[in-house]
Amino acid sequence: MIDFYKEQVKSQLRELGLDPNNVSFRKHPKYAEIKNNIIFSSRTGTVTMDYFIRTELFPRESNEGRVGRFDPESRWNYLSFEANDLIVEIREEIAAELIENGIDEEKKYDDANIKNKLFGTSGLRNNLRERLNFDTFSYGPGHKFEEFQLLKLLYRFEKHPLTKVNITKLLSTLSLENVDKTILGAKSVNGQAVTELLTEVHLALVPSFPKMAKEVLVALILPWQEKLREILSVLNLDIPKEIRIAELQRILDHATQLINKLGEPQPVFSHSLMESFYIRVLQLTQIARTHDIGRMTRFISNSEHTLKLIGLDPPSTPLEPAIIDDVEAYVQEHMDVIASLVLSERSKTDQRKFISQNVAVVPELLVLLNSQRIHKNLAMTPLFLISCLQEIALSDSLQKGDDEYDFKNDYHLTNGKSQRLTTVLKSIFNQSNVEEALQLAWVGKIDRRMYANLGLLEEHLLMLDIGFTFDQLVEKVMQTPDVQTMQTWNTFLLSEMSTNRELPIIEVTRIFASTIEEALGYTCDIRSMHLFSIITDSGLLEGITTSIISNIQKAILFLQETPIGPDRKFSFSMKLFGVQYNLLYSIDHVSKIFILWSFSTAKSTEMYELWTSVGLGTFIADERDLLLPKLRRVKSPNNKVKG
Repeated sequence: MIDFYKEQVKSQLRELGLDPNNVSFRKHPKYAEIKNNIIFSSRTGTVTMDYFIRTELFPRESNEGRVGRFDPESRWNYLSFEANDLIVEIREEIAAELIENGIDEEKKYDDANIKNKLFGTSGLRNNLRERLNFDTFSYGPGHKFEEFQLLKLLYRFEKHPLTKVNITKLLSTLSLENVDKTILGAKSVNGQAVTELLTEVHLALVPSFPKMAKEVLVALILPWQEKLREILSVLNLDIPKEIRIAELQRILDHATQLINKLGEPQPVFSHSLMESFYIRVLQLTQIARTHDIGRMTRFISNSEHTLKLIGLDPPSTPLEPAIIDDVEAYVQEHMDVIASLVLSERSKTDQRKFISQNVAVVPELLVLLNSQRIHKNLAMTPLFLISCLQEIALSDSLQKGDDEYDFKNDYHLTNGKSQRLTTVLKSIFNQSNVEEALQLAWVGKIDRRMYANLGLLEEHLLMLDIGFTFDQLVEKVMQTPDVQTMQTWNTFLLSEMSTNRELPIIEVTRIFASTIEEALGYTCDIRSMHLFSIITDSGLLEGITTSIISNIQKAILFLQETPIGPDRKFSFSMKLFGVQYNLLYSIDHVSKIFILWSFSTAKSTEMYELWTSVGLGTFIADERDLLLPKLRRVKSPNNKVKG
């Protein structure tokens, strides 16, 4: 198979007029246009043209000749080295390239200049720490060779006289333009630069590492998307609107409080420096994506036009729900009804003219929305059609200075110009290359209008806010490039976001608290909602509540017989659906308050120790100290309530 790809690559090079048997083609401008293209995917992940050529066609040569001591392809031979060895290698390579290109600037690249750009106050090592939150010092002297490899690599990107790209500045400027979209047929100069950087780092790693790293990040993100789908199911529950809103607000409030309580993730250093840097670049690319999506979503959700739609009754329509096969024919058949819903204030002639001129773009908007959805795809329906036309009409009516009139997409090396959204719409219709952030403006507009037409705009805006907080939690998870730390934090944070597809948790807790107060005369202070996420019907709620009341009664008797402080906590074990759970609670006997602290599955000693080592110790301290078998416990006479 490798031989097949070798011939394919050589054929592509020949088509560009390049000699595939002479490594110097890597310096040709035509090669630069294709070097970052993905040529195939394998068990080791996606492989770029440049990676394949450097590992399979010319494994012992760079484009300048022999591979340098600190190039990514090199491996440490365990001989001693110093910073000066790196400086001299960079100087000699640059001097040779300047002479080859007839450039008389060799004196600008003396040892002192190179040393300052590597290790000075504003040098590359400090830029890594300050811009990318990647501190090479923390990896210790055992990783010094990798540090020098990385610094040389970044020097070629940022400081080299012939190929300057401020890659650390680019990565620190969060934008969708940092995401390479070549495989989707779109173009992003910044995204190509990031792909080139990843290819270079890949050369320093075992071939399979990038695939593993990408799979880990995907596995971190997918559960949050699934969690959003669970929350979205609240909109389908047959409950009053005020309870839907209260349940969504409960989730948002808890996520916000959680963000405010979190400390800093602590790495356990399970990777080498170059492996960690590869992960860090992937993290920053993902964070850039969610950051820009959030920025564009807020641009629409915080607009004055959104505020005007809140509280309005959804328009009534005689149009029956249906799947529309031919949009233009459907519009002609129902023109008067559609016109009254889209442009009621205009004359019939103007209504017909406007709708006829703009209906053709609606199918393109459907394709656009479905390309961005994590839920099931939308179909062409009267609701979608009318919502699109309403938003097109709104944008058409705006003047310079109005909300949503235009948008300036900021990213590294942007031209800084604002673009009118109606102009963006024309580009979408013409299938031109439109920056993804600007496409998202239209996604946000149409989503907003559809939910408003369904009478669910307030719920939609709360869902968006929940999505924003989830992005912040994921960003926190990705703060350190350590797989074990990320996975542990992600598991914990997901477990904190209690949801229920069948019943609104806020209503279940109200019934639970009311039952406790009625049976015992104790008010409830519920600090954890985990228990209520597994209750799927009233019968199960009644059975669990009865069991807890019985246990509380025994705890009250124990407190009466054994004078202890009010901060004493008790544990209560129960088995549900074949899973062993521990419920942690305390009782203020004087004030008659029952406090539910936590409800979680049993954990091993090793799990508690891992959670503590990665920076989550404060969240599990009480549970850990009370439930670990190796720690002393005080038991009640019946051996069921443990304190």
